[in-house]
Amino acid sequence: MTGNGRLPSTPAVELGLQLKAERERPRPGRPKGFRKADIPRDILSSRTLFDIEKGRKSKVTRGMVRDLCAFYETDRALVERLVTLARATYMDDWTDSYAGAVDKDDWLYQNREDRAAKLMFHDSVFIPSLIQPASYVDMMERTTKATVDKLDYEQAKQFRMNRQERWIASRRPMTCLIGEAAFSLKLGDGVDEDVRSHVLKLARLPFAEIRVIPFAAGRYDLLGWEVNLLEFGSGEEPVIRARTARGGGFVSATSRRGRFFREAFPLATEVSVPVKEYLT
Repeated sequence: MTGNGRLPSTPAVELGLQLKAERERPRPGRPKGFRKADIPRDILSSRTLFDIEKGRKSKVTRGMVRDLCAFYETDRALVERLVTLARATYMDDWTDSYAGAVDKDDWLYQNREDRAAKLMFHDSVFIPSLIQPASYVDMMERTTKATVDKLDYEQAKQFRMNRQERWIASRRPMTCLIGEAAFSLKLGDGVDEDVRSHVLKLARLPFAEIRVIPFAAGRYDLLGWEVNLLEFGSGEEPVIRARTARGGGFVSATSRRGRFFREAFPLATEVSVPVKEYLT
């Protein structure tokens, strides 16, 4: 992490992921998209493109992004989102600019989650969104008193339910680690019971592993972090998205922070117990 506690170069990492996804987008006659070597040298070198896609280039010019997008024949709306991310790489306080670049339907992350071979989640104090019942989203709307922008909770609820249904239909393995604090909150209006019933139902799926990290486990490395870790079966680099009170975003799997999350997840699993054992 940087000296001020933020995740390093979050806009640069997301920009790299999005540019890579756009380069590899299937096209007529090119089912696997473009190779790095296909990009004209007058736009950028293969090495520079490699560094950008890995999130290693901390600053990326808007002109370079526009030239790449022109070559890729990128949709205009996506071009503007990528240009906004490029602009954010030059800003000391990039949060406002970055927020405007994130697609409201979570396109980048969801695109990868839907094709990941294995899903892994951790949250210390909340039920991870993939396994929330609809009543949990209703509770969040009911109890949220202070907000800058009004969130469309009905849309958020439908998004979560559709995402959950896609995961169940795919039968992809999922491991979910939840801090005991998430089950200790008094949610009211029967939501506590609904959460427990829903989570236990999902835990009975043969491809779902839901576990609780009890208070008795004490301090552990992922405490305070919300982490989504996606693994792929084709040798593709894992995708990591992390959030904490100090900031959040995508993290390169090969970075020091990325290696920390990948090593910390199995260690957190070791101190957890099956949710069926905890709730019953």
